[in-house]
Amino acid sequence: MKCWITTAALASASLIAVPIAVANDDTRLFQDWHYGQHIDEFPRSQGYYDCTSDLGEYALCHDDITFLQRSFQGQLMFNDDDTLMYTSVVADYSDDLYATLIGALVRSFGLVFAEGNTGTFDMVAHARNGTYQDEASLLSDIAAFEREQLRSGYFGASLVEQEYLDSMRDYSDAEEFLVGMPSDARAVDVYVYEDEYWGPTLSASFFLPGQHLNRLKDKAGQAPIEDF
Repeated sequence: MKCWITTAALASASLIAVPIAVANDDTRLFQDWHYGQHIDEFPRSQGYYDCTSDLGEYALCHDDITFLQRSFQGQLMFNDDDTLMYTSVVADYSDDLYATLIGALVRSFGLVFAEGNTGTFDMVAHARNGTYQDEASLLSDIAAFEREQLRSGYFGASLVEQEYLDSMRDYSDAEEFLVGMPSDARAVDVYVYEDEYWGPTLSASFFLPGQHLNRLKDKAGQAPIEDF
């Protein structure tokens, strides 16, 4: 596995990120898919179909979504009120596609968290604690972490839009950072894993952490008062 891929992802992160302009639309998840869109806006006539039983959650799929000049399966997950919650694009894994995906994402996103079968790497905690005094040591450690996790068969990385990374040191860890993000902040989870049916798989899931948290708070506030 090419260790420079992780270096590229990290180079867009907190200490050396260059601000990138993002879309003004604060509900965009991926391409023209937006948080809160109604399921009726994704008709069968345009290639969408019900894949709830396959994914184990309320979902539509599309088997030919063009991204990075490649064909991905698009997966759209919905809330119980038929509105779009988050989206994923999925394809067979290859080193070249992985490199292309990461290279495209780091133009707008920076790494905040990575995980695998044998451990985690929390960029937010390291930034808060001042773990690394120089960029070279940080890049070396995260590249080694990536290699180890990929060898173990599973690697995941969470990235957020670069304009929000400056506040990373205000939080104790990545979980707290993601929960504290504003409603228009976009995040993406990249996964490399072995699927039981499809084999080596690469996916990227786009979501709005703040929007989702606000929805949960609203639902909790609307719950009826009951005596137990």
